[in-house]
Amino acid sequence: MYKPTCNQYFNVSLAPIPSMEVSVAGDVNPDLLYLVDSFPEVDSQEIARSFTLKLGGSAANTAYALAKLGAKVHFYGAVGRDMLGDFCESELKSAGVHTHMVKVDAPTGTTSAVEWEGTRTMFTYRGANEFLDRYHITPRGSWLHISGYWHLERLRPHIGELLRSAKDRGLVTSFDVGSWSKDWGEAKYILNAIRKGYLDYLFVNEREIVELTGRELETAVEMLRKYTTIGLHMGRKGAKIIGKDFVVYTPAVEGITVRYTTGAGDTWNAGFIWGFLRTGDIRKAAEIAMVIVEGYVEKGVVLTPSEL
Repeated sequence: MYKPTCNQYFNVSLAPIPSMEVSVAGDVNPDLLYLVDSFPEVDSQEIARSFTLKLGGSAANTAYALAKLGAKVHFYGAVGRDMLGDFCESELKSAGVHTHMVKVDAPTGTTSAVEWEGTRTMFTYRGANEFLDRYHITPRGSWLHISGYWHLERLRPHIGELLRSAKDRGLVTSFDVGSWSKDWGEAKYILNAIRKGYLDYLFVNEREIVELTGRELETAVEMLRKYTTIGLHMGRKGAKIIGKDFVVYTPAVEGITVRYTTGAGDTWNAGFIWGFLRTGDIRKAAEIAMVIVEGYVEKGVVLTPSEL
């Protein structure tokens, strides 16, 4: 397991970025969430304690949370010409997101998630997400965040081009690998972009960084921190921000009842982006992200600035 030599807290940035305008591109779909007391065996049935239909997709979740925090957000995604696509766009707009949605002749993607004792099992249909392409995305503002990589079949080969273009225009870039995929051969596109210096922040959990690189955790971290700053999600252990020559660790607060895990990583990402844009300080941004995600996993809502 990766362990920092010490708990280093310091400001590694010169000043906050003046623009709170963020572009988010990637997957969008409704989430069908089932909360159960026990996970059913094969060929059996379990009665869910609760059911929720909500906005989903890693990128859409991040855009929604950023808008709730007060950022001006542009979202680029693809949905079908159907009721579920209308639902997703309506939810984003209700939070104040400026949507730049591509409507395609394919059903809107969906995810069904079963949550049990702080864990989750998900079944995802990619649907319209596969049709989002490079030419659909024209990033605005000071930051570009991309997520939902494994669902973006047409965009994946052009991910480096998109990130490079954003960097050339002065945007900060971040990327969330997203849920584990069996098709890790497709990781070559984002790995090439990272090695070429097109990515400022890589948001990933411990399993994902291992699968992404094909290395043990400590080796994977050492390999990638040479090129990008890693935001490592560690669940109940908290999170680490790992750069070329620094580590910032924010532990999770003990005693929190974890009820909602789907979308937690995306909410942390939004909290970090918003916190950094507001303060220009990585340590403060990480602390803000942890406060926001703790509120989310316990209450299922994104805390607004007045509640922080």
